[in-house]
Amino acid sequence: MNEKQPFKSSDINESNFFVQILQNYLPYWPLFALSIPICLFFAFICCRAQAPVYVASAKILIKDPDKGGDSKVLDALNIFGEKKIVENELIVLRSSILLESVVSELDFYTTVYNEGNVRKEELYGDNSPIKFIATNKDNIVGFGKLYFTIDWNKQLVFINNTYVPFDSTVLLGNTLYRLEINQFYNRNVINKKYYVVGSSIESAAAAIIGRLKTNPVTNVATVIEVKLETEVPEKAEAIIAKLFETYQRNEIDEKNETARKTLDFIDGRLQLVTAQLDSVENNIQTYRAKESLSESLPDQAKEYLTRITVYSEKMSEVGIQLDVLEQIKDYVTDKGAKPGTVPSLLLNQDPILDKLLSELYESEFLLNQNKSITGEKSNEIVLETEKINRLKSDILENIANIKANLLVEKRDVEDALNLNQSLINQLPEKEKGLLDISRQQAVKNGIYLYLLQKREETALSYASAIADLKIIDNPSISGPISPIAQNFYIIGALIGFLIAAGVVLIKEQFNNKVLFRDDVQEKTNIPFAGEIIQATTKNPIVIYEGRKSIIAEQFRSMRTNLNYLGLDDKHKTIMITSCIPGEGKSFVAINLAISFTLTGKKVALMEVDLRRPKLSKLLLVNTDVGITNYIVKKATIKDIIKETSIPNLYVVSAGTIPPNPTELIIRPEFKEIMDQVKAQFDIVIIDTAPVGPVTDALLLKDYADLTLFMIRHDRTPKIMLRIINEYHAQNKFNNMAFVFNGVKKRGIMVGTLGKTYGSGYGYGYGYGYGYGYGYDVKKEKLPLLKRLIKEVKVLFNK
Repeated sequence: MNEKQPFKSSDINESNFFVQILQNYLPYWPLFALSIPICLFFAFICCRAQAPVYVASAKILIKDPDKGGDSKVLDALNIFGEKKIVENELIVLRSSILLESVVSELDFYTTVYNEGNVRKEELYGDNSPIKFIATNKDNIVGFGKLYFTIDWNKQLVFINNTYVPFDSTVLLGNTLYRLEINQFYNRNVINKKYYVVGSSIESAAAAIIGRLKTNPVTNVATVIEVKLETEVPEKAEAIIAKLFETYQRNEIDEKNETARKTLDFIDGRLQLVTAQLDSVENNIQTYRAKESLSESLPDQAKEYLTRITVYSEKMSEVGIQLDVLEQIKDYVTDKGAKPGTVPSLLLNQDPILDKLLSELYESEFLLNQNKSITGEKSNEIVLETEKINRLKSDILENIANIKANLLVEKRDVEDALNLNQSLINQLPEKEKGLLDISRQQAVKNGIYLYLLQKREETALSYASAIADLKIIDNPSISGPISPIAQNFYIIGALIGFLIAAGVVLIKEQFNNKVLFRDDVQEKTNIPFAGEIIQATTKNPIVIYEGRKSIIAEQFRSMRTNLNYLGLDDKHKTIMITSCIPGEGKSFVAINLAISFTLTGKKVALMEVDLRRPKLSKLLLVNTDVGITNYIVKKATIKDIIKETSIPNLYVVSAGTIPPNPTELIIRPEFKEIMDQVKAQFDIVIIDTAPVGPVTDALLLKDYADLTLFMIRHDRTPKIMLRIINEYHAQNKFNNMAFVFNGVKKRGIMVGTLGKTYGSGYGYGYGYGYGYGYGYDVKKEKLPLLKRLIKEVKVLFNK
């Protein structure tokens, strides 16, 4: 016979992947309808538990001294006008030195909170009932989290198991704090659970640095945008404003440090020169009185005196330059703890040395800032240290060159002085003495005037020092930037969907039982004969004349399919078997036989499951005499063929259950039964034992023209498909086909509870039967939520 498979899975496979996904999961929509709202509710709770985060932002301009100074005079005197590098200022603004100063001045080392039922709330400013201020900020130690209550009537604060009066001090974490009460706080507020968290200044500054961002607006401009993420907008505005104020103050202090040291140096020299000048003037008066000299000197003497005065002034300037070089050298080789304190820099006249010193100062400052951010052995620290050492070497080499040049100049000036001194020595004795004293006066006076000029220049630079930072946008608040409710709900819906999909996946994909007809057709080459849904009644007969139900139509469809598999007038014997018990062989055999009788055929239903016969009992047929009795010659063929209440349907009952059913089947008497039954009936259906436990079905191969293997949904193990395929490959049964039996509804059909079959397990599609057949959908009248919960329970019980 031609093994023609009437239907294949590929014939109805959906090409659209998303349509397949929809069809696979749509039957479980109540599970999704329950899971997604629950997850959305938890998403709402999580979103509400998050404190809103705002962004405080401001913009500042870093001035470039090379572009648009205040005046040419000030530019000439401004020794601090080194060019600002924006990248360096980005680091400076986030440095721990600045932020620790901000924390200390604003007293942000303590934070007051209100612990709500859903989230905590940070209290600040007028919204905070109390402020904890350390009396000694040099050694603040954090004390963690401490709850406190306020008795406004008695003006007491209960904290750390101690009652503390308002505006007094309390010891917390080895640090003494003054309790500053907010007089404008609303004292009618109740049910607040206050607590305070104390941190060290360093840790509080580090927390701010972690949320502070500094970025240049463009790659060309020197405008920096400063942003701070915060839960309290007013606090963030105060931090940014104080940060700018501290930055400006520190920069002006650093600029004035050099001018102050230069002024100290000049003042010390002026005191010495003033004393020497007074002494020289007294000596002149004494000498004139003693020698009775007139006020004037000869012209030649005056000329010598003028030359000596000029050379003496040059000698003094060279000496001052040498002293300045020594101080700069000491600064470079063994400077103080604070960077940028270059002494007497205004008195240095070498531009190359000025540039090198400015670079050294900038590199040292940047090194200190990086040390507060990164580790001591980071690449940035190592590279900056190497740069500083290289700059120091260049400065010392430059100082040595300048000093050598000054010493040469000093020798030339000394030679000129000696020459003019020898000329003066040739003058008369009295004029020579007066000229010597006058020369000293002129020299001291020139040095005095030079120092006064430098002092005024330095004082002018000191008074005109301004910061190179200009605020162009005051702090403003935007947001909130988080939490974004939409993101929480999207994630919640996604989690709800994945949970429901995971349940479906675990239920179906990790089940070791056959759930889909595709499972059979993918793993075997056996033709498909029919699909039968799970019966909803205990009556074994589901098909009869005039009945139009889904299951009845499925048996009619299977009857038609058998014609395509080779069933005809000559090949009319059908054997029904299975791999394991309980797969519905007897149920299918009875109803398939009835479907044939509806076409006017005379059908014999043979009860060859001699171990556990069921057909006779289900059809209410006497079981005393049957096949076994005939084989042992205790009954005739007429005795064992029994008419049923259904027209044209006869049962060949099993008879007495024997101890050796296998041996009885292979006896010649059984062949006699088969021959006589085939001769008398149009269709012969053999109901036999499963092939897994026993071999009875294998012995009946030669009697069957068509073998139907029963595969039951959610009962037949998938491993049995390999055995069935081996039977087919080895031709152990004639013309094999399979029936997918007991198909239950997929998913959860709210309100039906198994009453209808809108979506079966065959391919994951519906059965295709419309309501035109007269089906009645009986629904449970339950509230929607209760029905959903009940259906989910049914799903998990499965």
